[in-house]
Amino acid sequence: MTHHQNIAYAAPLRWLAMTGMTVAISACGSGTSNTLSADEGSGSANGGADPSSPASGGTPQGQSGNGSDPNADQNPNLDQRQINYGEALRTAALKLVGDLPTLADIDSVTDATSYAAKIDAYLADPRFVVRQIQWWRDTLKTGQPGMPTTKGSPSFDTAATFAAEVVANGRPFTDLFTASTMTCPSFSGTAFVDASCPGSAPTAGLLTDPGLMAQYYADMAFRRVRFVQETFVCSKFPAEFSSAPQLMGAGAYTSPWPFNSITGGTTAKINFLDTSAVICANCHTTENHMAPLFGHFDMNGVYNASAFEVQVPSTGNPIAMLTDWLPASETFAWRNGTPVTDLPSLGKAIAADPDVTNCMVTREWNYAMSRGDVVNDLATVPTVVTAPLVTTFTSGGLTIKPLLKTIFTADDFVKF
Repeated sequence: MTHHQNIAYAAPLRWLAMTGMTVAISACGSGTSNTLSADEGSGSANGGADPSSPASGGTPQGQSGNGSDPNADQNPNLDQRQINYGEALRTAALKLVGDLPTLADIDSVTDATSYAAKIDAYLADPRFVVRQIQWWRDTLKTGQPGMPTTKGSPSFDTAATFAAEVVANGRPFTDLFTASTMTCPSFSGTAFVDASCPGSAPTAGLLTDPGLMAQYYADMAFRRVRFVQETFVCSKFPAEFSSAPQLMGAGAYTSPWPFNSITGGTTAKINFLDTSAVICANCHTTENHMAPLFGHFDMNGVYNASAFEVQVPSTGNPIAMLTDWLPASETFAWRNGTPVTDLPSLGKAIAADPDVTNCMVTREWNYAMSRGDVVNDLATVPTVVTAPLVTTFTSGGLTIKPLLKTIFTADDFVKF
């Protein structure tokens, strides 16, 4: 099973140029105005290179080289391995149901058909739901089951439970962002108990879950925006890159947005147009067009439609106003050229983004192969691997169970 942990991929070389990012991040907004911390999701320029794109230079070890079939035997490293369905079943069982298979189960998988049938059985097993809830807790970083909800704090488990319900019931994964009702269920141990989230917030799948909003509370809602970007797009900010970067101040302006489409200047509480240390606008042109939508949730995830509930990290820590993020002429957006009006429309824009679909495939692949986190551990997966899986995932209605079956029956998984 160790090959699932040691498949070698070509590391994206452009990431090496970003090792200074976390140092430069803390300077964002410095100069004539106050500073945002790295925890709030600020970022620096990287010269216009997309840090999430895989490096060129050959086919990754253990992957096929034809770019169309993850099971193709075009790679000699994969050809040298031998299929071992019994060994693969052990890993699959632990991943999918949390238990080792019985000896009878192992003896019964003698070919691809019998092995695939066992994967189907695991995906239909009640234990799969329990494993999915735990996987989503880990992915969403929402803590442990049964976390106390004293002092007005919400449940921190409904988001993971809702995501697991979407998977278990064969719903499209885009419901994570677009579902308009019953997004705060619980799990009795044998069945889901549907419930709507408390409060008056508009409902947009996980994006309006009170527990997530409380978990990621921070100044100006930037931590919430960073959570969405890293969890569902699988890359850090900056999120957008211009085809024509401009030299500016201490670096290069690489965002496709107009430079002064966000708040800045010497009179602003936070000068997002500062260029003296890093080019804050490289990240914040994207962040600032989204963050106000999340700014109506307070530290306990309670929604206030009539006022913002997050602070600005400047003198006196005042409550934010819309003009602290955006000039009066600007509207909300997911990306440059993708305007939104509210959280439900933001959810639809996220659901329609192909980078989000690719991210879901990447996370499921890394889970099956026992690899690290795509963002924190730079465990990116080359397009030669993800592209055919994305095609299969999309043509299958964006349901995750068939995607998992494809991954757990791929040659990369069953060959040792």
